[in-house]
Amino acid sequence: MAVNLTSGAISILTSGESKDLKPVLQVTDIRLIRTQNPSGGGGENSGDRYRVQLSDGSFHQQGMLATQRNELVISQQLQKGSVVQLTEFVCNTIRERPIIIIINLNVIMEKCDTIGDPKPFPLKLPGGDTPSLTRPLPPTQSPSNQPPTTVNDTRFSNQAPPPGPVIRPHANSYGPPPPPAANNRMPPVQPPPMYANRGPMAKNEAPPRIIPIAALNPYQGRWTIKARVTSKGELRRYNNAKGDGKVFSFDLLDSDGGEIRATCFNTVADTFYNQIEVGKVYYLSKGTLKPAQKAFNHLKNDFEITLDHTSTAQQCFDDDTSIPHQQFHFCLISEVEEMENNTVLDVIGVVTNVNPTSSITRKNGNEAQKRTIFLKDMSLRSIELTLWGDFCNKEGQTLQEMSDSGEFPILAVKSARACDFNGKTLTSIVSSQLSINPDFPEAQKLKTWFESVGKNTPSVSMSLNSLSTSSTHPDSFKTISQIKDEKLGTSEKPDYITINATIWHMKLENFYYTACPIMVGERKCSKKVVDNGDGKWKCLKCDKVVDECEYRYILQLEIQDHTGSTWVTAFQEIGEEIMGFSAKDLHDMRYEEQDNDKFTETVRGVLHNEYCFKLKVKEESWGDEQRVKSSVVKVEKIKGREVFCLRIRSVIVVVELVLHMVFINFKDLCCDNGSI
Repeated sequence: MAVNLTSGAISILTSGESKDLKPVLQVTDIRLIRTQNPSGGGGENSGDRYRVQLSDGSFHQQGMLATQRNELVISQQLQKGSVVQLTEFVCNTIRERPIIIIINLNVIMEKCDTIGDPKPFPLKLPGGDTPSLTRPLPPTQSPSNQPPTTVNDTRFSNQAPPPGPVIRPHANSYGPPPPPAANNRMPPVQPPPMYANRGPMAKNEAPPRIIPIAALNPYQGRWTIKARVTSKGELRRYNNAKGDGKVFSFDLLDSDGGEIRATCFNTVADTFYNQIEVGKVYYLSKGTLKPAQKAFNHLKNDFEITLDHTSTAQQCFDDDTSIPHQQFHFCLISEVEEMENNTVLDVIGVVTNVNPTSSITRKNGNEAQKRTIFLKDMSLRSIELTLWGDFCNKEGQTLQEMSDSGEFPILAVKSARACDFNGKTLTSIVSSQLSINPDFPEAQKLKTWFESVGKNTPSVSMSLNSLSTSSTHPDSFKTISQIKDEKLGTSEKPDYITINATIWHMKLENFYYTACPIMVGERKCSKKVVDNGDGKWKCLKCDKVVDECEYRYILQLEIQDHTGSTWVTAFQEIGEEIMGFSAKDLHDMRYEEQDNDKFTETVRGVLHNEYCFKLKVKEESWGDEQRVKSSVVKVEKIKGREVFCLRIRSVIVVVELVLHMVFINFKDLCCDNGSI
């Protein structure tokens, strides 16, 4: 098979005039370069790179293969002698030598004898002339008689960022000047003090070429990427052997789908933290490329950027629609079963159930909020997803309201962590992102499937607690006597059950408590405040004094069904749902207006009405005694036909329970008589 290499391609590639050119070249050499990865993650070969030598038949030039194409060398599709066509590439000048960074290529022939007699591409030809930079015509045509064209250096490309404000940390100085040339015997001269902090020379500020994120590598000097900020971490403090410090990171995505994380430390973090905004597009220049620490960085890139005092971030005010706002790599829920613990992944599913937010105390004594939801997808598998922190009251609360209204929203999760706790579960992490009912093809396909087939198709749970905590599962419908008989709430996790019962009695002595109105983050403190004696209120948790307090419900209700009665507690939102008034209105009615008749009428309007209660049942410690406490997490008044249907359902549950007990007693009796 005859192969024609693109004549003069090496000259054009190294000159920068390679736009729309997809040259056919031969690989004349491949060498493995190992780089040390301090994180130790990502596999033993995660830091390997391959240096290739490319030839157009006349000249050859050094190149570097992007790590995402390493599999071509490993599988021996790409080897010494291969003929390839470059489809994506960029030429960088490193130490005054051009290096071709190969982002993507097609292998035309896996093995071929050396074509032509290629020689190293010279920076200067004999006699001081530069090599010809004439763009070649297709090999089948005769050479052009036009004179050669001189092309400028790629370092002064016209692909510069537009004018605009540039985020640049302050530096104390620009450091010592570069060392003198070998033939210059003059000693290095330090610049006089008057030139310090005047900015770099014009040559150093020449607009650099914008390159794809995939082409970034530690061997580049100057570079600029154009990318969107997809996520931004909190500015956090740390302490190690070197002392105290602070750090934050943000993730970047470009139009080619390349992702990379940028990290800032200490004063650089102070400079960039308030400037970088999620969703905005920036031109980012200058920084150090280091191997990614895979224990903390889950992006599909072997490197990450550390910004320093010379780094700049210039916002692109014309939003580039070619850069997506987020990039997902979805996997099916069924695939999670085979994943190792702590694997970070993207998943999309239908939200089939949402549990209320609960608080737990961590080992360090800090209180944390968590909320559990359940996802189902087309693999007919379901899994438990635990949301932590702000996710509980933001996206978690939205999902709760949608679920309570009868909707089954689609949830896309970016960067969830797989866990082996209680079977296979997922949990949110600091860098997680949630998208409710996103406008993705995957979401539309999943929604169509669920509405037509999936809603009535059973799924296999991969989490042990999915069924026991799901309010939609038949086992979650209980009677009051079953709370005690089945010892609900005595396990490590609370039980969530549904009961149809009547409000029989209400304690009126303490139906409310005075709460702290101070905002902590995006929610109110709501802890109890005490009268300061001067008309003001003091919060012991916030250690602050406020002029006015809030009144919040803490209703103590005795509910009753045909099997017995129990006491339950209803807090703020549930109390308002039951009473029809806010806690402050009811407080003012009784104590400020002293309208006892209206107050009594309001309470009587609630008693002896039947409700559908969703309860959280959990054993708690009261001194040295363990008590099972039931809290109302959802309530709905039952009317008309619903009462009849639910009473029939309650009777069925009781009949099943009685028949089960009769069967057990009959079996024991037969065993005693020797019949079985």
